[in-house]
Amino acid sequence: MNKYMKFAKELSDENLKTNAGGPFGACIVKDGKILGKGSNNVLSNNDPTAHAEIVAIREACQNLNSYDLSGCELYSTCYPCPMCLSATIWASIKKVYYGN
Repeated sequence: MNKYMKFAKELSDENLKTNAGGPFGACIVKDGKILGKGSNNVLSNNDPTAHAEIVAIREACQNLNSYDLSGCELYSTCYPCPMCLSATIWASIKKVYYGN
């Protein structure tokens, strides 16, 4: 298993213990560096958009001070939903890796 996918799975596993949301984790990587990470926070934030992928994209954008995540890769523990895939497209992320 790829180390970034393993990291996303660890986020998912930790999230299961908190009941913050579903068992999902994600991270955004560029040039071997994790720029953003997230787990599903829908329940804890009362925010239906707080999916792991969205949380990770938001953090990466803040860290880069840009909405353009060209050259970044998304690692997710699950196939991204339509909302998360749309955010990936809008952020110009071209590579998405997901688990089952």
